[in-house]
Amino acid sequence: MEKLPFIKEQQRKNTLRQWQQLMNRELIEHAIQTKLLQTDTWRQAQTIGVTISKGLEWDTEYLIHKAWQQEKRIVIPKCNPKDSSMAFYQYQAGDQLENVWADIWEPSISNALFVEKKQIDLMIVPGVVFNKKGFRIGYGGGFYDRFLQNYTGITLSLAADFQIVETIMLEKHDKPVDILISNFGKIYCKHT
Repeated sequence: MEKLPFIKEQQRKNTLRQWQQLMNRELIEHAIQTKLLQTDTWRQAQTIGVTISKGLEWDTEYLIHKAWQQEKRIVIPKCNPKDSSMAFYQYQAGDQLENVWADIWEPSISNALFVEKKQIDLMIVPGVVFNKKGFRIGYGGGFYDRFLQNYTGITLSLAADFQIVETIMLEKHDKPVDILISNFGKIYCKHT
């Protein structure tokens, strides 16, 4: 069983290396964002859960601003590294953010409104590597796998074509997303 985490880590590292070497990043990112904004899933969502992107991740700030323009509610996670749990809080233009853990921008919860899981229509789930069934390798903390237990809204991830592979190593706690949005279009994932 020790071999599984090693294989997942190798897939993560290989894909991150490809991400770093992208020459046409802006074009791919724009294509992914445009494809997402054209979906019924986006149009119908009223409350959207999303992280503030960092590092190599696909830009979410543009999507957040688009959501605000369309009068959608944005919620962002506050992570608890002690138990790898997350809670989501409403995020509005001008709200105070803090960088407390793992270089992740999070809401300052002293002023933020807590939003229950069942109120979130669409969850944009970050990840590094995906298969066509929607299973993913994230950044290794298991935060989203835990949060998505009993989540009933739609889950979606943004991925360039090089991030989508035939097979990834799965663990029993891994949770797939419902939809992948890539620079080539939308993939409805079959969770079988």
